[in-house]
Amino acid sequence: MTEFLASSPAQAVEVESGTFSVVSEIGDPVGGGYPYAYTDGEGSADAMHAGWSDDGNRLTVIVLGANGDRWDVVMGAEYGKQLAPGTYTDAADTPTLGAPRLDVSGTFYGCESEGSFTIDRMVLGPRGYVEALDASFEQHCVGHEPGLTGQVHLTNPPPPAELALGVGLADSGTVGADGVPTVHGTVTCTEPVNVLVNGRIDQVVTKGSLATASYYTRVDCTPGTPAAWTATGTTNGGVPFERGNATVEFKAQAPDPVYGHTVVTDLGTSDVSLRRS
Repeated sequence: MTEFLASSPAQAVEVESGTFSVVSEIGDPVGGGYPYAYTDGEGSADAMHAGWSDDGNRLTVIVLGANGDRWDVVMGAEYGKQLAPGTYTDAADTPTLGAPRLDVSGTFYGCESEGSFTIDRMVLGPRGYVEALDASFEQHCVGHEPGLTGQVHLTNPPPPAELALGVGLADSGTVGADGVPTVHGTVTCTEPVNVLVNGRIDQVVTKGSLATASYYTRVDCTPGTPAAWTATGTTNGGVPFERGNATVEFKAQAPDPVYGHTVVTDLGTSDVSLRRS
């Protein structure tokens, strides 16, 4: 099986179809003078993935062949600029300031290199997702006249939506005889995830002291149905809570199952009436 992967902070997402090909001239240290071709769905490439860097400066494709081949291709704009369709000349694996980056390493070797690349089409989604890529490249190892040329074509479905979370807090809670508060609410989600709900509870008690507590809990959330959560606070400072109003801060967070980053809701604050449990 051959896989196309992307070196990216984002989680790699399988693409719908793609091809990757290289023609290495005799004497080229990277490809060893052989041609290479990989096509999704024809045995040589059963799975492909693609991604780009968080700052939009570069895109890295990794090809793992069924026969043990490995290709790494990095295409990048000059430092501080975003990669865009067009032709990039005077590229190098370790470019000088103001030059683009191209680094192709293959089955045999990588090398100190120079070359050029052209991006004819590049459609990017969120968090490193590549919806489409059509690009070609030419590279020569420094000190070697023979080089290689290659092409990559990837097509992916429209990017999945990022995870969205919602969290709500009930306007009433409880306080036990030990002065420990408990609060509850619901969370909503757009993908099945395990959600961490946490926050802080504050209350000015009868004698003017401040009672404080932190809390957290986890709850499994399914899209379309609010998931109920309940959390008991851990008091700080030794001042017990009483019946009456308290101020509660709350937020929710969970990892996005597609893109891998952690989604955190905005911090909410609400008054809650604590009753004796």
